Amino acid sequence: MTPAETSSSALRAALIADRRLWNEFVAGAPNGHLCQTWEWADNSGEATGAGSLRVGVLDGDGRLVAAMLLVRSKATGMRAPFFYAPRGPVCADPHSPALPILIDFARREARRAGGFFIRAEPNIPQDDPTWPQVFKRLGFHPTDHHIYLRSVWVTDLRPTEDQLLANMMTTWRQNIRAGARKGLTVRIGSGEADLDAFYRLLVETGARDQFYVYPKDLYCDMLENYSAERAARDATAQMALLLCEHEGEPIAASTIAILGAWGWNLHSGSSGQSEHRKLRPNYLLQWECMRWVRAHGGEQYDWRTIPDVLEPGEELYGVYEFKRGFGGAVRRVMPTQDLPLRPALYWPYVGLVSLRRAQQKRKRAAFERRRRAQVTAAKGAAVSPGQSAVSESTKASAQ
Repeated sequence: MTPAETSSSALRAALIADRRLWNEFVAGAPNGHLCQTWEWADNSGEATGAGSLRVGVLDGDGRLVAAMLLVRSKATGMRAPFFYAPRGPVCADPHSPALPILIDFARREARRAGGFFIRAEPNIPQDDPTWPQVFKRLGFHPTDHHIYLRSVWVTDLRPTEDQLLANMMTTWRQNIRAGARKGLTVRIGSGEADLDAFYRLLVETGARDQFYVYPKDLYCDMLENYSAERAARDATAQMALLLCEHEGEPIAASTIAILGAWGWNLHSGSSGQSEHRKLRPNYLLQWECMRWVRAHGGEQYDWRTIPDVLEPGEELYGVYEFKRGFGGAVRRVMPTQDLPLRPALYWPYVGLVSLRRAQQKRKRAAFERRRRAQVTAAKGAAVSPGQSAVSESTKASAQ
């Protein structure tokens, strides 16, 4: 650890070098999150782990009381990096004296490392009455330049399996139960061949639905960094790859993770072949993902991103409809917070990003219009008895 001078004799800020100490704190904190685990910055495609910062505040007994993983990130068109705290900082009490110490230390370390701003996306519910004012006093301001969307779908896993099934929409329950009759099986993946199958399905889905897919190394690193062995050794999250197969062929796959009482659905892909889509493998696959998380002690299942605007035709609305069918509720966190470190660089950069995002939004809106037109054209197709009554937009995402 590298101690720093602080305003309190009982608390000290430091760059934390103890991986297990860090992960145990994040896992046990009420606003801890997978994205704040030690290993998150080491996954290829996120950032260069060596340049990221793990800042923390320790009490007189050497226990962590506040922490923030700052992922060194590239700002498009800029030589200087920025530092990103995905679902951080981690601190149980917004009134804790450790919090201003943490942010002051983070500000100094990030600026020393050449950063021109810090972006935090706290794991704090949007209706929290205290935290927004705390961030304001610490020098942050809200921005709509988010990296992760603010809304996720969450399913409570504490009921029995029978109760969980009963809480689902009828069609979802029917598709899960029909999966076995159709010859679908789900297993835990391992090894290079299973990773290749997962990545092939993910790339196919990304091309179909026009979302970015990271290089395969990212998923390989994540499965290694969050293996069962690493979870036991380093108190970090545990991750699994699940494959849904038909006659021995993988036709859908998902990665999931668990940390403490929370589980996450991370990445999913499925075959676009019509004979595979008719089998609807994602229903059984996601049910088995939920069961895996529950069997490993998870109480809440975070499906991750859903659209901020829950209206038909919005980007990701079909994904939202699919997730909603499994039962649960929307969880929305407070807005993204920026802390400028070099205002002369920060404000022009923000202006350029606003223009670029407006262009991307127009392109995505055009894609969604084309997709809705295709769905409308397909509505005349015959629907066999017992087939799902889910909207076509949902089918496009769920299958």
